[in-house]
Amino acid sequence: MRIHSSRFMRTMSRRVVPCAAALGCALTLSAVSCGAALAAAPTFQRFSGSFSEVDADTCGFPITNDETFTVDVQFFYDQHGNLNHSIAHIKLRGTDSAKGTTLIDDADITHTFDFTTGINGDLGLQSQVRLPNGGVVAVDAGRVLSLDDGTVLFAAGRHDFLSGDLQAYCAALNG
Repeated sequence: MRIHSSRFMRTMSRRVVPCAAALGCALTLSAVSCGAALAAAPTFQRFSGSFSEVDADTCGFPITNDETFTVDVQFFYDQHGNLNHSIAHIKLRGTDSAKGTTLIDDADITHTFDFTTGINGDLGLQSQVRLPNGGVVAVDAGRVLSLDDGTVLFAAGRHDFLSGDLQAYCAALNG
Protein backbone atom coordinates (compact mmCIF):
# COMPACT_ATOMS: atom_id res chain seq x y z
CA MET A 1 0.00 0.00 0.00
CA ARG A 2 1.29 3.42 -0.92
CA ILE A 3 0.97 5.68 2.11
CA HIS A 4 0.27 9.41 1.99
CA SER A 5 1.29 10.42 5.50
CA SER A 6 0.33 14.09 5.01
CA ARG A 7 -3.17 13.05 3.89
CA PHE A 8 -3.29 10.62 6.82
CA MET A 9 -2.39 13.43 9.21
CA ARG A 10 -5.10 15.69 7.75
CA THR A 11 -7.66 12.91 7.96
CA MET A 12 -6.75 11.80 11.47
CA SER A 13 -6.33 15.42 12.59
CA ARG A 14 -9.81 16.13 11.31
CA ARG A 15 -11.06 13.23 13.38
CA VAL A 16 -8.92 13.24 16.51
CA VAL A 17 -7.77 16.85 17.11
CA PRO A 18 -11.14 18.20 18.32
CA CYS A 19 -11.42 15.15 20.55
CA ALA A 20 -7.80 15.58 21.66
CA ALA A 21 -8.53 19.11 22.84
CA ALA A 22 -11.21 17.67 25.08
CA LEU A 23 -8.78 14.95 26.17
CA GLY A 24 -6.21 17.60 27.08
CA CYS A 25 -8.76 19.21 29.36
CA ALA A 26 -9.45 15.80 30.86
CA LEU A 27 -5.76 15.21 31.41
CA THR A 28 -5.40 18.54 33.21
CA LEU A 29 -8.43 17.82 35.37
CA SER A 30 -7.32 14.30 36.21
CA ALA A 31 -3.79 15.46 37.07
CA VAL A 32 -5.20 18.07 39.45
CA SER A 33 -7.72 15.72 41.04
CA CYS A 34 -5.43 12.71 41.36
CA GLY A 35 -3.91 12.49 44.82
CA ALA A 36 -0.55 10.87 45.64
CA ALA A 37 -2.19 7.92 47.39
CA LEU A 38 -4.30 7.15 44.31
CA ALA A 39 -1.73 8.11 41.68
CA ALA A 40 -1.57 4.62 40.14
CA ALA A 41 -5.37 4.27 39.81
CA PRO A 42 -6.79 4.88 36.31
CA THR A 43 -8.98 7.92 35.75
CA PHE A 44 -11.99 8.21 33.43
CA GLN A 45 -13.44 11.11 31.47
CA ARG A 46 -16.32 11.52 29.01
CA PHE A 47 -16.68 14.35 26.51
CA SER A 48 -18.90 15.26 23.62
CA GLY A 49 -19.02 18.10 21.17
CA SER A 50 -19.12 19.11 17.56
CA PHE A 51 -16.99 20.87 14.99
CA SER A 52 -17.12 22.08 11.42
CA GLU A 53 -14.23 22.65 9.03
CA VAL A 54 -13.51 23.09 5.35
CA ASP A 55 -11.09 20.69 3.62
CA ALA A 56 -9.81 22.20 0.37
CA ASP A 57 -6.99 19.68 -0.19
CA THR A 58 -8.44 16.18 -0.49
CA CYS A 59 -10.36 16.58 -3.76
CA GLY A 60 -9.11 19.97 -4.99
CA PHE A 61 -12.37 21.75 -4.11
CA PRO A 62 -13.84 22.81 -0.74
CA ILE A 63 -15.55 20.07 1.30
CA THR A 64 -17.40 21.09 4.45
CA ASN A 65 -17.08 18.51 7.24
CA ASP A 66 -19.66 18.78 10.05
CA GLU A 67 -19.11 16.29 12.87
CA THR A 68 -20.43 15.50 16.33
CA PHE A 69 -18.42 13.29 18.65
CA THR A 70 -18.38 11.49 21.97
CA VAL A 71 -15.19 10.38 23.69
CA ASP A 72 -14.80 7.98 26.58
CA VAL A 73 -11.19 7.97 27.76
CA GLN A 74 -9.29 6.11 30.44
CA PHE A 75 -5.88 7.36 31.61
CA PHE A 76 -3.38 4.94 33.12
CA TYR A 77 -0.48 5.86 35.43
CA ASP A 78 2.72 4.15 36.51
CA GLN A 79 3.57 3.36 40.14
CA HIS A 80 4.99 6.89 40.57
CA GLY A 81 1.79 8.57 39.38
CA ASN A 82 3.18 9.53 35.96
CA LEU A 83 0.85 9.28 33.00
CA ASN A 84 1.69 6.11 31.09
CA HIS A 85 -0.95 5.58 28.39
CA SER A 86 -4.54 6.29 27.47
CA ILE A 87 -7.33 4.43 25.72
CA ALA A 88 -10.16 6.40 24.16
CA HIS A 89 -13.26 5.23 22.38
CA ILE A 90 -14.30 7.91 19.89
CA LYS A 91 -17.60 7.96 18.03
CA LEU A 92 -18.06 10.51 15.26
CA ARG A 93 -21.21 11.11 13.26
CA GLY A 94 -21.35 13.70 10.53
CA THR A 95 -21.52 14.80 6.94
CA ASP A 96 -19.15 15.79 4.15
CA SER A 97 -20.72 18.32 1.77
CA ALA A 98 -19.63 19.92 -1.49
CA LYS A 99 -21.25 21.25 -4.65
CA GLY A 100 -24.77 20.49 -3.42
CA THR A 101 -24.02 16.88 -2.41
CA THR A 102 -23.98 15.65 1.17
CA LEU A 103 -22.40 12.33 2.17
CA ILE A 104 -22.78 10.58 5.54
CA ASP A 105 -19.48 10.18 7.41
CA ASP A 106 -19.20 7.95 10.50
CA ALA A 107 -16.36 6.60 12.63
CA ASP A 108 -15.97 4.32 15.67
CA ILE A 109 -12.33 4.38 16.75
CA THR A 110 -10.41 2.99 19.66
CA HIS A 111 -7.49 5.41 19.95
CA THR A 112 -4.53 4.61 22.16
CA PHE A 113 -1.58 6.80 23.04
CA ASP A 114 1.59 5.65 24.77
CA PHE A 115 3.03 8.63 26.64
CA THR A 116 6.38 6.85 27.07
CA THR A 117 6.97 6.13 23.34
CA GLY A 118 4.78 8.75 21.62
CA ILE A 119 3.03 6.10 19.53
CA ASN A 120 -0.62 6.57 18.51
CA GLY A 121 -2.76 3.55 17.77
CA ASP A 122 -6.08 3.63 15.93
CA LEU A 123 -8.21 0.53 15.66
CA GLY A 124 -11.63 0.19 14.11
CA LEU A 125 -13.65 2.20 11.65
CA GLN A 126 -11.66 5.42 11.24
CA SER A 127 -14.03 6.64 8.52
CA GLN A 128 -16.89 5.28 6.44
CA VAL A 129 -18.37 7.71 3.94
CA ARG A 130 -21.70 6.74 2.38
CA LEU A 131 -24.04 8.09 -0.23
CA PRO A 132 -27.47 9.09 1.13
CA ASN A 133 -28.90 5.89 -0.44
CA GLY A 134 -26.33 3.74 1.39
CA GLY A 135 -23.54 3.03 -1.12
CA VAL A 136 -20.04 3.30 0.40
CA VAL A 137 -17.59 5.64 -1.38
CA ALA A 138 -14.63 5.58 1.06
CA VAL A 139 -13.51 3.49 4.03
CA ASP A 140 -10.65 3.65 6.49
CA ALA A 141 -10.86 0.59 8.72
CA GLY A 142 -8.32 -1.60 10.46
CA ARG A 143 -5.27 -0.77 12.55
CA VAL A 144 -2.78 2.08 12.17
CA LEU A 145 0.21 2.84 14.38
CA SER A 146 1.76 6.27 13.89
CA LEU A 147 3.85 9.01 15.43
CA ASP A 148 2.47 12.49 16.14
CA ASP A 149 4.21 13.87 13.04
CA GLY A 150 2.20 11.53 10.80
CA THR A 151 4.87 8.91 10.26
CA VAL A 152 2.99 5.65 9.75
CA LEU A 153 4.73 2.76 11.49
CA PHE A 154 2.18 0.06 10.62
CA ALA A 155 -1.10 -0.17 8.72
CA ALA A 156 -3.42 -3.12 8.16
CA GLY A 157 -6.90 -3.14 6.67
CA ARG A 158 -8.59 -0.94 4.08
CA HIS A 159 -7.44 2.68 4.22
CA ASP A 160 -8.77 4.73 1.29
CA PHE A 161 -7.87 8.09 2.88
CA LEU A 162 -4.47 6.84 4.02
CA SER A 163 -3.59 5.31 0.64
CA GLY A 164 -5.04 8.18 -1.39
CA ASP A 165 -7.61 5.98 -3.15
CA LEU A 166 -10.35 8.62 -3.15
CA GLN A 167 -11.63 8.69 -6.74
CA ALA A 168 -15.13 7.46 -5.74
CA TYR A 169 -15.27 9.89 -2.80
CA CYS A 170 -14.29 12.92 -4.88
CA ALA A 171 -16.54 11.88 -7.79
CA ALA A 172 -19.53 11.55 -5.45
CA LEU A 173 -18.95 15.04 -4.05
CA ASN A 174 -18.24 16.55 -7.47
CA GLY A 175 -21.81 15.89 -8.58
